[in-house]
Formats: sequence, structure tokens, C-alpha cells
Amino acid sequence: MEDENDVVVGYLVIREIGDDEVQFWDPEAGWNDDPDDGKLYETEEEAERDAETLRANNNDTITVEPVYGDDGEDDEDV
Repeated sequence: MEDENDVVVGYLVIREIGDDEVQFWDPEAGWNDDPDDGKLYETEEEAERDAETLRANNNDTITVEPVYGDDGEDDEDV
């Protein structure tokens, strides 16, 4: 879940394969179970292009999801 200090660092193409199971797309390696093995796209548009191509040949649910990272600033409770 994102909070006000999270920033989008990239996007993953994700395929739902079963009950709460997903796989992550990498153009060179194919579908992987580990998100670290999926390609981290710099832009949502780039990820959507690959997702559209994958959807054309597949009936699975394929989505593009943002990846959040901390912006590096410390929270200050004032």
C-alpha cells in the first residue's frame, strides 16, 4: 500500500494464474514467479505495450502494476 512518501519507481507486467498466484513478465526470460525476475519498466506506456501484445495471445488476466519505493525523506512528526 502506498503512502505519501512512496514514489513510483517503475511498472511490472503481471499475469494472474490462479488463486492469489501471479507471475511477472520479462521479455528475455518469459514468465517468472519472483517479482525480482520480472522486467521493471520505466514508463507505464512501455509496460502497457508489452501487456497488450501478451493479452492478444492469452486469455489470462494480464495487468500493469506500479512499483512503489520510498522517496528517501524521513518522516517528521511535528
